[in-house]
Amino acid sequence: MQKNIILFSLLLISIINFGQTTSILIPGTKYSMIPPEDFILSTSFSGFQNNETGASIMIMDIPASYLSLVPGFTKEALKTKGMDLLSKENVKYKNSNAMLFKVSQKANGVNYLKQVLLFGDEKITVMVNGIYPEQSKDSENEIKKSLFTIERNEKLVEKPLESVNFSINVDGTDYKYVKSFAGSLFYTEDDKIPTEKGLLGVSYSLGHKVNSDYKQFSIDRLKKLPNASNSVIKTIDKVTISDMEGYEIVAEDNSKQLIYLVMLFTPDKEYYLIVGQAKEDKEKNLEVYKKVAKTFKIN
Repeated sequence: MQKNIILFSLLLISIINFGQTTSILIPGTKYSMIPPEDFILSTSFSGFQNNETGASIMIMDIPASYLSLVPGFTKEALKTKGMDLLSKENVKYKNSNAMLFKVSQKANGVNYLKQVLLFGDEKITVMVNGIYPEQSKDSENEIKKSLFTIERNEKLVEKPLESVNFSINVDGTDYKYVKSFAGSLFYTEDDKIPTEKGLLGVSYSLGHKVNSDYKQFSIDRLKKLPNASNSVIKTIDKVTISDMEGYEIVAEDNSKQLIYLVMLFTPDKEYYLIVGQAKEDKEKNLEVYKKVAKTFKIN
């Protein structure tokens, strides 16, 4: 389940212009960094974005040891998620071992390049992901330099719900907020990740636009979820939530696990995604997922 969350996240304030010499606190996190020129704080994920070029820098931490995660970033594993590994190198971050990966990935007909800095310890792994269109490759060195300015302040209290522009209400359910990854919020029944119980995730498309049929796109997105390539759709219905239209899909994945998916599309063709997964108590969890999905709202 932990691996699924990481892969799922890879596929997922005040607007002030900052210069290159000031370290900026990223709202809702314990992290600060010096962003490249013309990057602003994002209101959709933990990090910065450049609205003109479509580039972004996203920060996430994963509750797993650095040494256990690094081996999973192979050329073959990235390929299964539509990413091509261009290079990887051992680097130093704060005098500790770290890895720097460069990958490419196509989205919405645009080829993106990514510089990914990975570091951590036995309890946590930090991923700093610099993403930019290939046509903006001249910003590569500036973005790479910015990645290494990230700082973690253990004295700060994380408030991840403040780092996104949406919310759901899980009151009256057994689900509790557990973790935030790259603009996605995750909830589980046992307050743990990884978990063997139900998992509920909510995320934003991070600027990706949908130029195809919304229904078919929703089906295709379902099948891109971990272990869902051969999922069987039970029902698919139109829904309207928070003044956005979309589709609600109930399905079973390759292992007969319940998948509940809602995709809501904005007027400018971006989308929000709500996903519920459960191996047991499927009827109960389906009822919870439908109830919670209706509470989704833009803050």
